[in-house]
Amino acid sequence: MTPRAILRVDSLFEVVLGLLLVAAAAASVLGPSDFPSPVGTTLVASVGCALLPVGVLLWRLSRGPVPYRLLRVLATANLATGSAALAWRWTATGFSSAGSAFTIVAAAVLAALAAAQLYASARIRQRSRRARSPKRQAAGA
Repeated sequence: MTPRAILRVDSLFEVVLGLLLVAAAAASVLGPSDFPSPVGTTLVASVGCALLPVGVLLWRLSRGPVPYRLLRVLATANLATGSAALAWRWTATGFSSAGSAFTIVAAAVLAALAAAQLYASARIRQRSRRARSPKRQAAGA
């Protein structure tokens, strides 16, 4: 998978997750009874709304060259967010089955995205190092 494709998958995940949270809050499918206090319908919808511009930004960034540092930053953010979600899930009480499943699945997707981003970042960096290696430059001269 190319770095651009990975960025687009991350973008789509953020938008889909955001829309799901907003729709679930609006339809009262996810709310105060699904997550520990003080999480309520307003917070669920607000988090969903906050994810939408993140998804749009990631899509815009995917239209140009994707530097390895960007992928590393995104991987770090995705790992931190997924880890925080899992820590919250395992330490807090008050999750319903739906809230628990939603949190765990989101954390798993974030971990998978982070793994793909780290792998692509390493490949980009390795290629750029090879292109700049003195041995390769001397062979071409």
